[in-house]
Order: sequence, then structure tokens, then C-alpha cells
Amino acid sequence: MVSFSHTDAGTAETVWTAVHGDAAGVQALRIDGLRRLVVVASHPDDETLGAGGLIARAGGAGVPVTVVVLTNGEASHPRSRTHDPGRLAELRRIEVTAAVTALAPTALVRLVELPDGSLAERPEEASRAISVELGAGGPGTWLVAPWSLDGHPDHAAAAEAARHAARGRGVSLFEYPIWAWHWSTPGDPIWSDGVLRTLDLAPEDRRRKSRAMALHISQVQPLSELPGDEAIIQAAFGAHFEREYEIFIEIETEKESGNRASLAGDFFEEFYAGNRDPWSFETRWYEERKRSLTLSALPRKRYRAALELGCSIGMLTAGLADRCDTVAAVDIAEQPLQVARARLVSRPSVTFARLTLPTEWPEGSFDLIVFSEVGYYFSAEELRAVLGRCRDSLAAGGVLVACHWRHPVPEYPLTGDQVHAELGRLAGFERTVEHRERDFLLEVFEAAPARSVAQHEGLVP
Repeated sequence: MVSFSHTDAGTAETVWTAVHGDAAGVQALRIDGLRRLVVVASHPDDETLGAGGLIARAGGAGVPVTVVVLTNGEASHPRSRTHDPGRLAELRRIEVTAAVTALAPTALVRLVELPDGSLAERPEEASRAISVELGAGGPGTWLVAPWSLDGHPDHAAAAEAARHAARGRGVSLFEYPIWAWHWSTPGDPIWSDGVLRTLDLAPEDRRRKSRAMALHISQVQPLSELPGDEAIIQAAFGAHFEREYEIFIEIETEKESGNRASLAGDFFEEFYAGNRDPWSFETRWYEERKRSLTLSALPRKRYRAALELGCSIGMLTAGLADRCDTVAAVDIAEQPLQVARARLVSRPSVTFARLTLPTEWPEGSFDLIVFSEVGYYFSAEELRAVLGRCRDSLAAGGVLVACHWRHPVPEYPLTGDQVHAELGRLAGFERTVEHRERDFLLEVFEAAPARSVAQHEGLVP
């Protein structure tokens, strides 16, 4: 752990502002997929400092919010002669409840009451308390906790407890810095440890956060004029939390599944054995409707050259052939390729190849790449390699469209939501279309800065 004190001068907010400015260069945190928010605080006030704006935004959007406060923060003033730990615990329980209500009136507060300063000694209890609030988790559930590299032992312990609770639940995990703004500097290597996300705060979010912070009276005001009763959150430190944005570190979850190997060709050859259409692509209305939506999401009417990854028996390939001058379709298994070739034998503009991605890759440049129902077959590492190949194979102004089933499948190394989360990290690209249903995600990515369909057609500037 880093050695620091709240009385140290610390890094001025102007230093961080010079680097982040309006957080340009840091990827945006979008909450439109958020369905439930669980925020972990090591101590009362952590939730407001690090994630108060997010709590306010989620509450304002009608998202259920729960704040899990692991300790009462009774060790905040160890030298106080006016407030013993019992009195401080009582005050801080009242303060955090009022602050969370100010952020989001319908939010729930869970007081776990583990000993302040000793969370590292109670990992199972901390993790269990978080797990209870997470329940089954699943897509759309966000778990937000203190940053593991924040320099405070209780924050590191809370982060570890949250990571343990997140495993196997399919949740999105984020961590928030607090003390790192104080003791570290922008060039500190700790900031290269994870993917930074920024949440721009609306005026109402900032107003609620400011009001909530003021309600943590025992932290922002002196307990008395006596030595040892000084305010913990002094003006220079508090300035870090008056920004127009909050920054979070996105943490990779599902490490067990993320380390699983990609599914091999033998898996698919066995899956197709004796069944030309095991997923019922030809007969299910679900599949027909999803293909229509995918084709409708393409931002241009016509494409020069398309690449379809994981074409299976060629149902979507046929639709692409009507919109593209050429289509290069690939799959890992030979059996579905035989069906696809027979289906499109009269379309010489369509070619098929059996390839094992990402080590094998088709030659050429494409202005459309279709990545549909295939990403979750890869390991986390190979998925990143595939997406890098996609980026390198796209022509200038090219489009990447992705569509994936959202429900977990035990045999698959990843979930559809994990695939699309990785797509959202693709450097240099931005999401221009998003269609989200309970069953699947359909998204389009284009090189930044991208223009909308209406802009391309001159309807808007």
C-alpha cells in the first residue's frame, strides 16, 4: 500500500484537469444498458466521492440502486478527544443514509458494519455481503467498487471482495479512484492497469452529488477546533470530486471463462453431424427476424466487398449478396460450408473458405465486415486478436456489424455481452447503431468520427 496522509499537499486538481480536460481521450461510459446498479463503499462517503454522479444518473433513470457500505468508518479520526469510534460510527451511519437518499431517493443502503481498517481480515464476510445484493447478476447488472490500486488497504480489500463476488454472475465490474487523485500523478504507471471510462455528469447529477457530499458532515467539516478533529476531506482534495465527470476503471470479469480456450473445429463438425441446420436458421421466425434487423441496420445501401465471419449454412450470406458486389464468407467447419455453397451456387460474387480464425485470415480489404453469432466461441485473448484483424481489414470508411445471443451457454468461452463489451473497446471506432433486446445485441461500429445516415444524405449537418 502507498503511504500518504489526508494532510499532505497532494496533487492539485489543476494537474489532473490539464491531462483530462473534459475527459477527452478517455472512453465514454454509457449507461443505456444499465438495468441494476450495486455500488460498494469501504467507508461512508466513498460512494458519493467516487460514484455519486453515477448513482444520481441511475436513480434518475429509474434504475434500481443498492449501496453496500462495508464499514461505518469509525476509524476516521483516531486522534480525536471529542468523538470515540462508537460516536463516529453512529454519525457516519446517519450521514451515509442521508447522502445516498440525496443522490437517488429510492436507492437502498446496506450497512455491513465490518471493522474499519481491517477489511483485509474479513474477505469472506465482505464478499458474501456483496454477493447477497448481486443475487443472480446477469446482463445489465453493474457492480461498482473502490479501485484496487487506490492506495488504501480497505479500498483494496473492498475491490478484491467485489471481484470475488462478481465471478460467475455475468456482471459488469467497474472500480473508482478516490485517494489516487491525491497521492499519484498522471504519469504514474498505475493508470495503465485498466481501461478508463468517463461518465459526463449532467447539472442535476452534479447538484445531487454536491448536496450528498455536504451531508457527510463529519468528513467535510471539523468535528471541533481541537487537534485531531480536523476535516478529512479538505478543500484541495475535495476539488477532485467537483468535476463535470467521473472516471471509472473497467475490470475484466468472468476470468474463469475468459481463460477458456476457443472452441475448435471438431466441436462444430460434431455439432453439425447428421443435421444440416442444427440452429434452425431456415425455419425459425426468431432467426429470420434477426437477419432482417441485421441487414436493415447496415448504414449504407450498397457495399463493394463484404467479409462474413462464421457464415454457417449461408442464410445471412444470401441477404448480404443482394447488398454487396462481392461477399467472402468463411467458417471453421466444412459441413455447413457445403450447405452454404449449394444454396448460393448461382451467385458467383460469393466465395466460401474454411478458415480457423484468427491464425488464418482472408486476404483483401473490405468495406463491410459481418461478425454475427461467432464472437463467443473465442477465448478472450483470441477475440481481441480477431477484432484487431477486423480493424486492419476494414477499408477507409468501412463498417463492422456485430450481432450476438445474450443468454449464457455453458460450452461457450464468452457471453454475447462480453463480446460486445470488447467491441466497445476497439480503438478508433465508435458505435453508430445499437439495438438491444433480451435475447440479442445488434451493433454497428465505424471509424471515428463517424457520420449518421441522415448526415450522409444531407438531412442534418
